[in-house]
Amino acid sequence: MTNQPTQKQLAALQQFANTNGRTWKSALRHAWETGDYPPDCYVEHLQQVRNTFGPSWLVRFTLPR
Repeated sequence: MTNQPTQKQLAALQQFANTNGRTWKSALRHAWETGDYPPDCYVEHLQQVRNTFGPSWLVRFTLPR
Protein backbone atom coordinates (compact mmCIF):
# COMPACT_ATOMS: atom_id res chain seq x y z
CA MET A 1 0.00 0.00 0.00
CA THR A 2 1.25 3.44 -0.87
CA ASN A 3 1.69 6.04 1.88
CA GLN A 4 0.64 9.16 0.01
CA PRO A 5 -1.87 10.04 -2.70
CA THR A 6 -0.53 10.66 -6.20
CA GLN A 7 -0.34 14.21 -7.58
CA LYS A 8 -3.56 13.62 -9.56
CA GLN A 9 -5.33 12.32 -6.46
CA LEU A 10 -4.12 15.32 -4.44
CA ALA A 11 -5.35 17.65 -7.18
CA ALA A 12 -8.77 15.96 -7.11
CA LEU A 13 -8.92 16.26 -3.32
CA GLN A 14 -7.92 19.94 -3.50
CA GLN A 15 -10.53 20.68 -6.15
CA PHE A 16 -13.21 18.88 -4.14
CA ALA A 17 -12.21 20.82 -1.01
CA ASN A 18 -12.29 24.12 -2.89
CA THR A 19 -15.75 23.34 -4.25
CA ASN A 20 -17.21 22.14 -0.93
CA GLY A 21 -15.67 24.53 1.56
CA ARG A 22 -14.80 23.79 5.15
CA THR A 23 -17.04 20.70 5.35
CA TRP A 24 -15.39 19.07 2.34
CA LYS A 25 -14.40 15.92 4.21
CA SER A 26 -17.98 15.29 5.25
CA ALA A 27 -19.15 15.91 1.68
CA LEU A 28 -16.49 13.56 0.31
CA ARG A 29 -17.38 10.84 2.77
CA HIS A 30 -21.04 11.19 1.73
CA ALA A 31 -20.02 10.94 -1.94
CA TRP A 32 -17.96 7.83 -1.17
CA GLU A 33 -20.91 6.22 0.62
CA THR A 34 -23.58 7.09 -1.94
CA GLY A 35 -21.70 7.51 -5.22
CA ASP A 36 -23.37 10.92 -5.54
CA TYR A 37 -20.51 13.15 -6.69
CA PRO A 38 -20.87 16.77 -7.76
CA PRO A 39 -20.68 17.22 -11.54
CA ASP A 40 -17.26 18.84 -11.94
CA CYS A 41 -15.02 16.57 -9.89
CA TYR A 42 -12.48 13.90 -10.72
CA VAL A 43 -14.56 10.92 -9.62
CA GLU A 44 -12.01 8.35 -10.77
CA HIS A 45 -9.23 9.83 -8.63
CA LEU A 46 -11.48 10.33 -5.61
CA GLN A 47 -12.60 6.70 -5.85
CA GLN A 48 -8.95 5.63 -6.04
CA VAL A 49 -8.28 7.53 -2.82
CA ARG A 50 -11.20 5.78 -1.13
CA ASN A 51 -10.14 2.36 -2.35
CA THR A 52 -6.49 2.86 -1.45
CA PHE A 53 -6.64 4.77 1.82
CA GLY A 54 -10.20 4.50 3.14
CA PRO A 55 -12.44 6.70 5.27
CA SER A 56 -10.33 6.47 8.44
CA TRP A 57 -7.37 7.91 6.53
CA LEU A 58 -9.50 10.87 5.45
CA VAL A 59 -10.11 11.86 9.07
CA ARG A 60 -6.37 12.28 9.67
CA PHE A 61 -5.54 13.73 6.26
CA THR A 62 -4.64 17.41 5.83
CA LEU A 63 -4.27 19.00 2.42
CA PRO A 64 -0.77 20.26 1.68
CA ARG A 65 -0.43 24.03 1.49
